[in-house]
Amino acid sequence: MTTQTASLVTMEEATDKASVITFVEEVLAGTGWEIEAVRRRSSRLDPPDWFWTQFDITIDKQGEEGRKLRLVAKGALNPEAWERLSERLKRHGADLRCDPIDGIGRPRLFPETQHAYWFYPYDPTMGGLAAATDPVRMAGLLLGLQDETAEILSASKRLHIDRVRYVPEVGAILHYTLDSHGAKLDVYGKVQPGNRGLRTYRIVEGLWEASKLYPGFLNLPRPLGFVEDYGLLLEERVRGKPVGGNRLSSEFMLTGHAAADALAVIHESGLETDERITIEAELARLDRVAEQFKYVLPAGHFMLLDLITHMRDRVRKTMEEDVLPTHGDMKYDQFMHHNGELTVLDFDYFAMAETSYDLGKYCAYVIPSSPKSWQESVAAEETRIRFLERYMELRPGASLQRFGVYEALQFALRAMAFMWAQHAGWERIAETMLVMGFERLKSRLPE
Repeated sequence: MTTQTASLVTMEEATDKASVITFVEEVLAGTGWEIEAVRRRSSRLDPPDWFWTQFDITIDKQGEEGRKLRLVAKGALNPEAWERLSERLKRHGADLRCDPIDGIGRPRLFPETQHAYWFYPYDPTMGGLAAATDPVRMAGLLLGLQDETAEILSASKRLHIDRVRYVPEVGAILHYTLDSHGAKLDVYGKVQPGNRGLRTYRIVEGLWEASKLYPGFLNLPRPLGFVEDYGLLLEERVRGKPVGGNRLSSEFMLTGHAAADALAVIHESGLETDERITIEAELARLDRVAEQFKYVLPAGHFMLLDLITHMRDRVRKTMEEDVLPTHGDMKYDQFMHHNGELTVLDFDYFAMAETSYDLGKYCAYVIPSSPKSWQESVAAEETRIRFLERYMELRPGASLQRFGVYEALQFALRAMAFMWAQHAGWERIAETMLVMGFERLKSRLPE
């Protein structure tokens, strides 16, 4: 059968709740397990090629404790993308049995609608994820037990593995806890594709050493090790709770000072890495995003094209800034807070970049997408100003002549993120982000 280009509407219909129920009932047939509830958890769009959505499936069986499955649907929006996806999934188990109850929920392909289903912890780009979620394997690894089968099996019954976060084909964060008379564990693990985990491990090790030179300025988790076979980075547990999006909370306001301190240390660390973020590549990325907007938000398409033109003009008129070690994803939600102390997380996007890259990202994400009140907007702007003033105090000679470009860049990328997520009302929010990008491109740093 010849495949045709699939619209977003067609893809959503092919992976709707009714289709999911039909598929899961087929998988569960003969097992005694039955569906109790199905809930769509999230969706992500990456035109012109991909569409993802996740479902939580609650199942029941008489005499058994209920279970919850995570189902992933990935769709291809054109024949070329489907050919690449289907070939890759066939190499990674699509012809084997899909068994999320007693085995592995391997992918099932649907060529007519150009989509596939699979169950977590299967993932086509993270071959070690299933092992990292296996209590028996992880009990032996975490406790250093090798041939002590009885001890491993006993410990595995007390080991709890909680899924903190899972983004298909991007990464998974796991929480391992074990409490017994002989051992106590409380650590986090992150599984990533390829060599990303090993790269992050080496970066965090280097920053851990750099932080010792500036006590109190950069707090980060201590790396515990890297399990190459699983692509698993292990880190100590960080006390506290994640900083939320309430711009009026004390912990949110504190991130301005903490982010400036952390970035000053990172930028001065001298740590080298194998990746570099360039403004040329970022603007080329926005060119592709503008094409994506053409499919779903024509007004946003033209706004973004205009913004890119003005950004390129500003780049031509400025000198390149100092290229420094860069966190790469510095936002308020990368912090944990505990008794007034803030710890920064997630160094997966660490790279070399111009000084303003990190600063522009933090400032763009401080601004709420849908403020609940004028007070929230004012508090966000005050946090932004405090962050910039603190950073410029710590690094008075920093080259920031392209700061406006980088802040505008991040507002454009926020618009892209709302387009991908497809939440209700995303069109209005995306357009607001692009308007903010224009405004920030013309604004000046605080005196």
